[in-house]
Amino acid sequence: SVGRMRSALLATFSVLSLSFACAGQAPPASPAAGQEPGSTPATVSAAPAAADSPEPTTDGKTRFTFVLPKPGSERVDRESFVLGLEITMTEGAKVIATEKSGEGKSKLRHTTVMANDGRAITKKKVRYEELNQIVKKGDREQRIPSPLTGKSYVISLEQGKVLITAADGKAVSDVEREALLEDNKEFGKPPQFASFVPKHPLAPGEKFTPPKEVLAEMFGAGDGAGDKSYGDVEFTFVGAEERAGKKVGKFEFTMTITDSRQGATTTIQAKGAVLLLLDSGWPLELVLRGQVTVSAPGDKPKRKVAGKGLLEMKIAAEYR
Repeated sequence: SVGRMRSALLATFSVLSLSFACAGQAPPASPAAGQEPGSTPATVSAAPAAADSPEPTTDGKTRFTFVLPKPGSERVDRESFVLGLEITMTEGAKVIATEKSGEGKSKLRHTTVMANDGRAITKKKVRYEELNQIVKKGDREQRIPSPLTGKSYVISLEQGKVLITAADGKAVSDVEREALLEDNKEFGKPPQFASFVPKHPLAPGEKFTPPKEVLAEMFGAGDGAGDKSYGDVEFTFVGAEERAGKKVGKFEFTMTITDSRQGATTTIQAKGAVLLLLDSGWPLELVLRGQVTVSAPGDKPKRKVAGKGLLEMKIAAEYR
């Protein structure tokens, strides 16, 4: 039961991390000459036409422009995730057992875009400076090393298939390939992270609620083993500001995420903030904190499992 609840939490924030790792949002589709609307364009190594910078509005509102990173663009991602839970198993009024557990993750990854097809990145080089996972159970701590740390790879999409080689063109092991596919699940797909942004110019303090399908893209949808729902969702456009010489738009959000599967329920009271670059829509920073409560049946009919804890996630991107 505890494993199912922990898996639900990790799945939610894995989706968010993978979504953040892409560009903000795909630019509007515009079929090339002779191309049928809705068809997939061929991969090209040239960048799409550069978008104009957001035009200033006369009413103090802010507009975002969305573009794909062009070939040669570099990005550095720094990610940290910490989850701590205190679990109690009871049988009636009797406490059977208590356990403190935790999960941790840190990542430092460099990405160089090598090609896009106008809708998604189709070839890139990645270098993992750091990729660590820490699992805590009681007083015991286990560090799980990643086979990717210190290595570079080229990932490409050819005829609908994801191809992976080492940076020098050599083949990779099955273990490396599995880890790369897990950490690059959104590769080759149009980016959706910033699809929560309304299409109209935004006024400072404007509040809105993204559609359910957009929230599912950001935080994950229910799967065959469970159901995920979102309640009390509120996004606020705080306004435009400047970070490291770049114009950004800041959003804050609150929501309740509930994941139910096989009798276990996980609830996250979350709040966070997102920074997006105005002239590209690319994500610059994501900070999320939340209080977690869990409940599940125990290992015997009259036993119950309950728990509470805190989580914190922070991702920052640097573009070169």
